Amino acid sequence: MYNKSALLTFYAETPIHMGAGQSVSYVDLPVQREKHTSFPVLWSSGIKGVIRDTTTRKWTKDKVETIFGPEEESSEFASCISITDAKILLFPVRSVKSVFAWITCPFVLKRFKGDLEAIGLNFKHNNQEIQIPNVSDDKVVIANENLKIQNYDKVALEEFVFDADIKDEVRNFSEFLKKETIIPQNELTKNLENHLVIVSDNVFKDFVNYAVEIRTRIRIEQAKGTVKEGALFSEELIPSESIFYSLVFITDPYFGIERDLYDILKSKKEKNEIPNWEEIKIKLKGDEDTKNKILKKIQNAWKENYLKDNDIIESLKLLDNSLLQLGGDETTGKGYVRLKFYSTNRY
Repeated sequence: MYNKSALLTFYAETPIHMGAGQSVSYVDLPVQREKHTSFPVLWSSGIKGVIRDTTTRKWTKDKVETIFGPEEESSEFASCISITDAKILLFPVRSVKSVFAWITCPFVLKRFKGDLEAIGLNFKHNNQEIQIPNVSDDKVVIANENLKIQNYDKVALEEFVFDADIKDEVRNFSEFLKKETIIPQNELTKNLENHLVIVSDNVFKDFVNYAVEIRTRIRIEQAKGTVKEGALFSEELIPSESIFYSLVFITDPYFGIERDLYDILKSKKEKNEIPNWEEIKIKLKGDEDTKNKILKKIQNAWKENYLKDNDIIESLKLLDNSLLQLGGDETTGKGYVRLKFYSTNRY
């Protein structure tokens, strides 16, 4: 049972390719997509692996294994955090005005609202529920005049032109994201309302499927340094400026000990009382080597303050504003995302 929760958001600083394997379409290397919506997604296994790798440079081995689970002897105990697949929230497309627009749709907003409520965050602005507008396929909803074609109530996205209505709901949503600092902050997100567009579900689905980057690449013959014959392939990329979100669920860390004993340790930690380590060792199960190994892990967790779920949240907050590399190949400068860690538990 998870006791705490948090929100992770990812801002694509560069195009991202988290691959889904081979494809039968015209793209040889497609990106990961949801089966039921075909929206781009970032699978949680890749996210958790990269975050784990990042923490190994900052934390001790014991701390990494306590939070993410043992790497070699995975049957010893489980990870105390669970990270969901990262869903798309805002997707960038070309715009005639203001260079580009961030699009979202009612389906995405309803799902985002439900996910936020699941972790205890209200979808409100100025204590008022943010309304999600209905949008027809030939119209878009915007926050202000910024994206409108001059002297016309129209917005041009990619090669399509839509009738545009200005509604408070769009501004309220952008203000909610900025006020709560839910997404990473930069000079573009500071002016989110000037780029934000709500399109219909159908239009959104078309854009996230076809307004992506397709790059043609080649392989090099290592021995000769020339192009390898027949080695031409195409690769799909999620564009930079895309914004995804993921949920994190956190529980008390496992040490392979009985719950009653863990509750004693947790209670003493909360009261700032040093336990009698010899008595704790006696209550542990296993042979002498096993007891010594477990006791050392507990003592390290006690000393470095990651014995409880609240401590785990404080540790994960250090990831806020980190630059991570998801998928792709760092030598080609792809897959870099800015991470925002938002804890919904105020204590």
